[in-house]
Parts: sequence; structure tokens; C-alpha cells
Amino acid sequence: MRPGATGAVNRYTLNKPDSRQCTLMPFLPKHDFDIFVSYAHAEARDWVDRYCEQLLAELQSLLPGRDKPNLFLDKHDLRAGDSVDAVIRDGLHRSALFLAFISPQYLASPPCMRGELEGFQNLYGPASDRIFQVIRFPIPGRPPVAELLWVQAEERKLLVESMASRLIRLRKESSQLYIAWPGPSGNADRTRIEKEFKDQRFVVRPNIAFNNHAREGNIRQELRESDISIHIFSTDPDPLADRQFAIAQEFSKPALVVTRNPEEPRRHHKDSSPAVYFPASNAMTHLIARVNEHSGPQKGNNNPPAGQEKRFALLYNPDLDWQYADDLTQMLRACGADVIPPSDPYRDPFLHLEEHLEDIRQSAGVVICWGNATEEWLDGLDKRLSALRTRDKEIGRLAKAKYFIEPPLKRSAKPNEFVIRRKEDIPAFLQS
Repeated sequence: MRPGATGAVNRYTLNKPDSRQCTLMPFLPKHDFDIFVSYAHAEARDWVDRYCEQLLAELQSLLPGRDKPNLFLDKHDLRAGDSVDAVIRDGLHRSALFLAFISPQYLASPPCMRGELEGFQNLYGPASDRIFQVIRFPIPGRPPVAELLWVQAEERKLLVESMASRLIRLRKESSQLYIAWPGPSGNADRTRIEKEFKDQRFVVRPNIAFNNHAREGNIRQELRESDISIHIFSTDPDPLADRQFAIAQEFSKPALVVTRNPEEPRRHHKDSSPAVYFPASNAMTHLIARVNEHSGPQKGNNNPPAGQEKRFALLYNPDLDWQYADDLTQMLRACGADVIPPSDPYRDPFLHLEEHLEDIRQSAGVVICWGNATEEWLDGLDKRLSALRTRDKEIGRLAKAKYFIEPPLKRSAKPNEFVIRRKEDIPAFLQS
């Protein structure tokens, strides 16, 4: 193997480049590998292995459904006859993100800089936000892609938060298929349908096993972010199945009906064709064709459709300021804006900002609601947001984080910050 080359091979079993198969399903169904790991072999591979094991565990804890990302990492030697260049090129094409461990040896390695990093840049652009860099040893100057996220090795938490957010966003840009939770008698049908569409590389939602007491806001959010939904009905009525279908009918997205009732009357206004009768021998083939017929182009941006209101991420202390947050939510909605529904349970963003990153990315801006929380809480959250805006290009493009300060005003605003004290302040904020 050439000095400095990564000779990257999937950490799972691979054969020749044209017939490789992963033993684990990646988090991003459209890719075989979620992350391509690039490092110079002049470094200690054991350290990289340990770092990546910890990275995977922490990433998994932040991803919906607790899915474990799939790495392209050289855990084994190349097979006899394999071409290093062919393996690397194949891995780059099949990976969603690129993680480079930067060191003086990395910068001096043509296989790393010209083969791997440049190869990924040729696929996604020289400053693609799919590229992440970890500075393991001090280097002269800035890292190779200085305008993108780079962290010191000990700053793994920020790296994990940013990579998880990017993976979630890429997953949302894939075809999103909501398979509704049926009554108990329909669970086997749902399991069969879910497996079929996962095998076809659809992103299946929801990641939450809804029950009859599920919050309507959570169901609505999952359906809103899906491209199409499938609703499973048996001969016995089920309130949860009925509730999900009723919410789906409010959206202008296809909602297909699968049933074991030959006289099923329910239809969605976007598709008046007969329900798929699941006992039929060709039911699954028919359902696949119907889904493919309705599956549109992938979503490539986070902008709301024309005519829809701007949506904002609202951050607040859930123990001290939830009432103020409710008041602000109502004021924003009254002025034609909306607020992303809070998760249940809602985690304090001062302690768990990473759990709010995807909501922030899906927003037109961020509002921090501050009433009874301490100044240390506000300052700490502000610093974390500022650090993210500096290092994360997408969050940096959002409107500057705005503060709602319950009267009386507790402190003066910083430059470029917008302060909302009353409902009359909101229109100017929405136009900013």
C-alpha cells in the first residue's frame, strides 16, 4: 500500500467493486454508506477506530429511530486483486458525507488530498456542506476547506450535532413515505409494507410508534414532512387509524388506502381510485405501483410552498417560561407566522441544543423566549447559537436569533438582534 494512502475499504464485508453489498442498512437509503472516513495511514489507525466508534454511538443517539450510520472505513486489508483507486472511487460515489482527520501527514498525502478529498469535492462541489474536518494535530494555517465546519479532535460534540443535523436533512430530501399505525389486527400488514418499501430505499415514517394517546401535533408534523402516506384498515374500527387518515385528508398530498374490507368506502381527494385490497395476491405489486405513481421529485430545499406562512423555531426554558412561550406562539400565529410544534417531551435547549438543530434548519429564523430563566441560561444558549452560526453555513444564513423578553425589558439588545416586547413588534420582525 502506498505511504499515506487510506486504502479505504468498507468496515463491513465487501467483494469486488461491482458487487459489494453492505451488511447493514445505512441511515440514508439512497446511499450505501452514510460517511466516508478519510485519514493518512501515517497516523495510528487504532486512534481513528476508537474515535469513529464513539462518533457512531453518539450519532446514533441523535438520529430518528436510533438508526446507526454506516461508515466506509478501512477496517480490513484490501482483498487480493482489488485496486486501491477503484475501491476509493467506488466508496466516494456511494457515500453521503465525507469526514477527514486533518494532520500535517494528511496535508502532505496526495492520495488523501488529491484522491479522496478532491474526489468528493468533484462530486459535490469544492465547498460542499457534506464535508466535515477534524483537526487531530496542529497544522500550519487553516484546514483544506476552511469555509466549512472544522473542529478540534476534542470538540466531538459539536461535530456529532452538525453531522446528525446534515444526515437528517438529507434523509428528509429523499422520498418520505408515511405508513400509518393501524389497529392491532393490522400490525402484521404494516410490518410487511414497511419492509417492502425500506427494501426499495424509501424513507419510512414515522419513527415513533404512535398509540391512541399520541399528540395530534406530532402526527401532523410527521404527515406534513412526508410526500405520501399509506393508511391500513381492517374490518374492525380503530380510532388511531381513523385519526391519522382524517389528518392526512387536510393535506394536498396523496393518501393511499390499504384494507381487508372488500367494501372499504374511504378515499382521499387526491386519489379516488379503489383501495388496495390486501388479501389479493397482487396487492403488494399494486401498492408499489401506486406509490411510485405519486412519488414526485425529491425535495431539494427547505423553503415553504408559496402562500404558506413563515415558520420559526422557538427556544425557551421548559420549566420556567413555557407560559410565555405559549403566549408568543399565539401572537406569532395571529400575525400570520407559525411556530414549529414542540417535541414531547420538550428538552431544554440550553442543555440539549442538538435536539433542536433540525427544527432550526427548517425555520425562517429563531426566537428565544426569555422570561423567568436566569441570565446564565440566556447567555449560555446565545453563545452556543452564535458558535453554530459561525461554523454552520446553513444556520448562519438564517435570520439572526431574535429575543422575546417579557416586559419589563431586562437588558438592552445586542447589535442586529430584534426584540419583541408586544404583539405590535412582530410584523417588523417578520419582514426582516
